[in-house]
Amino acid sequence: MDKKIIEEAISVVSSYVGNTTDWMVIKKELLKTLSAQDRMYFSTRDPVTKKQTMNDFEKIVAEKWFSITGNRPILMERYEKE
Repeated sequence: MDKKIIEEAISVVSSYVGNTTDWMVIKKELLKTLSAQDRMYFSTRDPVTKKQTMNDFEKIVAEKWFSITGNRPILMERYEKE
């Protein structure tokens, strides 16, 4: 994936999601702004446990998000949000 594309997507998404650190909110909004070809680099849920995990690409995107916004994304478990 072109670094420029992800940086532009981060810039757009960060302009309206605010100071969130919830990785799933960030990821969902990034996926909405990217093409299908660019979305294929993101992880999917585990089919059995339904747990989310961050793959290497997402960790790079999270670091880029942090460097641009100053907010470090955190992957929260479902029960932590309630």
